[in-house]
Amino acid sequence: MVVDFRPAFAAEEGERILRLDGICFPLDAPPVIDGAQWIVGWHGGAPIAYCAWKTVEHDGVPVGFHYRGGVLPDHRGHGLQRRMLRLREAAMRAQGLAAAVTYTDADGAASMCNLIAEGYRPYAPGPATTLSGLGRLGRVGFVHWRKEL
Repeated sequence: MVVDFRPAFAAEEGERILRLDGICFPLDAPPVIDGAQWIVGWHGGAPIAYCAWKTVEHDGVPVGFHYRGGVLPDHRGHGLQRRMLRLREAAMRAQGLAAAVTYTDADGAASMCNLIAEGYRPYAPGPATTLSGLGRLGRVGFVHWRKEL
C-alpha cells in the first residue's frame, strides 16, 4: 500500500486529525492539536492515518513522546503504525533526543506487538511521570514503553 506521509501545519489539518481520531478512538477524549508535531498519511486523495509526537520532560530528562496515532480500520494490517513510529523517531533524533516513550492500553495487543518489534520495552515510570494523563499514572490498564534512540 502506497501511503504518503506529510507534516500537518494548517488549521484545517487540525479538524481533519480530530475527525480521523474520532473514527479510530470513538470513546476517547479528543487529542490536543497544539503543542505536538502532527503527520497525516494519505492514500490517493484520502487521509487514512495520523500521528503526533512532542518533547516532554520524563523523569527529569527531555524525551520524545509518541503522543497520538491512528489508522482507519479499513487500512490496518499494512505496517502503517510501525512506519509512523519510525517517522517520529527520525524527527526525535533530528531534535537531539536520546529516547522515545509512549503508553498503551493493556488490552492493545496489536500496538504492543508493534512497539516490541520496533525495539520498545515496558518499564515503570518514576512517580512524577504522567504520560498516560494527569492522575492516570500507575492506574491499572496502562503499559508504559521506552526505547533508546
